[in-house]
Amino acid sequence: MKKTYLPRREADRVIWLNGFAQKIGSYATLFGITPAEVTAIGKMAVIYAYIINLIAQVSDFGKNLTKFKNNLSIAPNGTTLPAIPTLTPAAAPALTQAGIFTFINGIVGRIKSNTANYTDSIGEDLGIIGEDIAFKESDFKSVISAEAKKDFVVVNFTKKGVDGVNVYSHPIGSTDANVWEKLGLDNHPPYYDSRPLANAGQPEIRAYKVMGVINDEEVGEWSNIATATYTG
Repeated sequence: MKKTYLPRREADRVIWLNGFAQKIGSYATLFGITPAEVTAIGKMAVIYAYIINLIAQVSDFGKNLTKFKNNLSIAPNGTTLPAIPTLTPAAAPALTQAGIFTFINGIVGRIKSNTANYTDSIGEDLGIIGEDIAFKESDFKSVISAEAKKDFVVVNFTKKGVDGVNVYSHPIGSTDANVWEKLGLDNHPPYYDSRPLANAGQPEIRAYKVMGVINDEEVGEWSNIATATYTG
């Protein structure tokens, strides 16, 4: 069975790359890795962690901004409007070359091909041995649930093996159970649906389903359909 040393989840790759960057210098002389390459790997770990964290920040910001927009648009008279959400990311680190993991794969290949010096203990220390892959993209099927809150519906989902999920629901006001629209991509459960009611004060039964996403492509099968009665 095919093996890989890279974690599939992006958050786990941040942890892996940080560890690899911290340890690779100890093996540089043994495997002919240049000081410039060691430095480059360290910078790659920094910018990759920054970007993955920024994506999560932007996702949370979008949810908060949507909630603010709904309050701004349809809140009852007398509602106190909170401050407009802001996004203040940390200063961006220096850019590196593109294809971080392509570069890393080349370094790992050089290490493993040096059979005179490479050992399993070194591979374990660097985290480059890999584990058997049992995950098959075509078999992925998320399990979801939905729970209505005061201002939104919380959609929880499982995502083991995929980057995230595309969340679908019926368009607001639609009476056709066969019509679905994509609400958005979510990489970090849960998803918050804060769309306003079609008619203020009239509860709605909202239905949801999700599809797994890897590298911006949908994979696997549709999840179960989860419903919740949203009263706004």
